Amino acid sequence: MTTDYGNTIKAKKIIYCNGFESTEIIKEKFVTLLSTYAIVGECSEKGMPHLENILIWNTAEPYLYMRTTDDNRILIGGEDEDFVDARKRDALLEKKAKKLQKTLGKYIPDYDMRIDFSWGGTFGETKDGLPYIGEHPDFPGAYFVLGFGGNGITFSVIGMEMVSDFLKNRKHELSEYFKFRR
Repeated sequence: MTTDYGNTIKAKKIIYCNGFESTEIIKEKFVTLLSTYAIVGECSEKGMPHLENILIWNTAEPYLYMRTTDDNRILIGGEDEDFVDARKRDALLEKKAKKLQKTLGKYIPDYDMRIDFSWGGTFGETKDGLPYIGEHPDFPGAYFVLGFGGNGITFSVIGMEMVSDFLKNRKHELSEYFKFRR
């Protein structure tokens, strides 16, 4: 492998743990990239004790989630759309933040939210919601740990265990479920 700086790196094995950026390496459609948005804001002056420690996940299309934070803020997210590029995603941030704020007002009309922070990000969705962990047929000697969606952290821990087995020439019991071209 040659780096951007012209250096050559030689290895018997390589492990890629790079999420949606893997679409630049693997040139086949195995994940759909989406842009997502979220806002967080202070509770209203009146206070909302009935909202403490609440989590709401609306699985309708489009989905929406809300939860309170440890410092008594409320976080709401969703407004997903197909990912085009980071500039387009970021250019929509203000519009998406205002739409999330308006949506919150529909669910909790007495909540007068002031947006403290807003952000957008990119995530991947696979056809079955499962990660891709293991060797790709086109990249012998390379292992991929690609945990997409809301379970990325959990899948990363499983991936670490699986790659540990692979490097010891052992098969992992989840290999069949997480393989490429399944």
